[in-house]
Amino acid sequence: MPDPLIAWINRLIDDPKNFDAHLKGRSVLVYEPVAAPEDSSAGHRLRTSSGITGTVIGGGDPVVAVLEKSKDNVFQRRVTMGRTTNNDIVLDDASVSRFHGWLQKDDGSGKWTLTDAGSKNGTWAASQKLAAKKPVILENGTRLKVGNLELTFYTAQGFRTLIQQRAAG
Repeated sequence: MPDPLIAWINRLIDDPKNFDAHLKGRSVLVYEPVAAPEDSSAGHRLRTSSGITGTVIGGGDPVVAVLEKSKDNVFQRRVTMGRTTNNDIVLDDASVSRFHGWLQKDDGSGKWTLTDAGSKNGTWAASQKLAAKKPVILENGTRLKVGNLELTFYTAQGFRTLIQQRAAG
């Protein structure tokens, strides 16, 4: 079975310098859908409106969302997540609130935080449910749950390492 992140593996193999330049200083969220039973019609879709990746509709496909602000979002320093298209990262799933939460990079430490905006179905980081409007610091490889969608947060270096491991495996 081919690796679901094959396009990113190919980018790294084909042009490692461009791969690194593309991710320089940027973190990513990776969505790898869990295979649903064949008789299930409940698939998850994810798309992102970030400027680099353009709009991507998952439809059950893996997605890598580079964390950056879109030009149209009113929150200057926050990368917003939610079900509606005015978010920086649009999570197209009924379990996700219209404005579910946000990610924000701390200018001093360079670390990213995740904050739940008071969503109906909750947000988790490393299996811990977040309290509304209380940011938590994200580390490389932190597993996130936004509504029913499961994602993983990676730093640029952590994502490169993941892709290298997948390429070698």
